[in-house]
Amino acid sequence: MSRALNRLTVPACTAAAVSILLLSSCSQNSDDRATTKPTPSGAGIVSASGPSAAPDSQLLKRAASVVASVPGGALLEGGSERVGDGIHTRPVLREGKTYRLLLICVGQGRALLTVIPKKSGADAVVPCDQAVVQQRIHGHGPVQIDVVGSKATTGALAWRINEL
Repeated sequence: MSRALNRLTVPACTAAAVSILLLSSCSQNSDDRATTKPTPSGAGIVSASGPSAAPDSQLLKRAASVVASVPGGALLEGGSERVGDGIHTRPVLREGKTYRLLLICVGQGRALLTVIPKKSGADAVVPCDQAVVQQRIHGHGPVQIDVVGSKATTGALAWRINEL
């Protein structure tokens, strides 16, 4: 199958979308098998109405799809997580290079983005309204990027880091 994929001409944004969806599916599935126990039918469904009423997997797919639809440069990394799990990544960014961080939260509430060191990027609030939040990140070696939901925030987060 990999040979057939190598022969296809795929637009960059489509390739990025597929990469993010595969990345989030692989990481989510392997984590689920290792740490979760079978749950009764209906588990994982938030009872509130609106976007967060969809099962977690639907919210994760929706968030990843929106981030993947935004055109960008060469993909450094990306993925999707439940808001309760947050995003905790430590990419090593090349000195002097500029990157673009895309974030989205689908659900209810808001999340807080923290970037360390501060010379690499600024902290920001990410509303869970399906709007894409973009930020330039400056390469200074290892960077700590954390996104955590505020109290009572539910839904899914997705992110992508591209080199500009």
